[in-house]
Amino acid sequence: MSQSIEVNLMDGVLCADFNEGRLIIDTGSPVSLGPDVAIQILGNSVQLLPNLLNYSWEQIKATLPFEAAGLVGVDAFTGSVISLDLKNSTLAVLGESIEGPMSSFIMGSPAIRCQIGEESVLCVVDTGAGLSYLTERELCESSRFVGLEQDFHPILGSFEVETYELPVTINGKTIVEKFGLAPTELKTMLEMVDVGGILGTSFFAHGVLNIDFKNEVVAFDVS
Repeated sequence: MSQSIEVNLMDGVLCADFNEGRLIIDTGSPVSLGPDVAIQILGNSVQLLPNLLNYSWEQIKATLPFEAAGLVGVDAFTGSVISLDLKNSTLAVLGESIEGPMSSFIMGSPAIRCQIGEESVLCVVDTGAGLSYLTERELCESSRFVGLEQDFHPILGSFEVETYELPVTINGKTIVEKFGLAPTELKTMLEMVDVGGILGTSFFAHGVLNIDFKNEVVAFDVS
């Protein structure tokens, strides 16, 4: 029998309430961050770290547009299979592996290759992002311009981005998704790990996302 917790979106960012307070659940982060305590989530214990590289949790916390007591990264799910159903506001840990081809995991974070417009793009699955992103300007500008939008990144802070609508095809099903054109600093971070984009929670609201961290498999069932 699977265990599950109730989740919600704060400014597009996946969160859940714990005894410690509101925690961000961020599949784009390799480590969990916060005060120096261990927390329990879906049967796993994970230690929150005070720093990520040269950035302290307190610095990151100050950039957030909402209150959060910590951030749960992918180190909390090592060896687990999780299922995110945003329509029903649940995150569950499953008791068995999921079917599908192996995906590319980037520093522990799941990634999925999909057809965006006319190109095949490797995208990080990032529940810590509300807006999806692409690094390639030419791909964005070949589609419909939606407008300018304010967004933020826990390390890069707030910024304004151009947004575009592009068709995304996964498992033979196509979804029209709004993408931000990644600003220079974010583009550099993604290109350092050979990633062409980010799929945020706005995309995964269209179905159920299953991630097998042990076998590095990602499955997205479009509803």
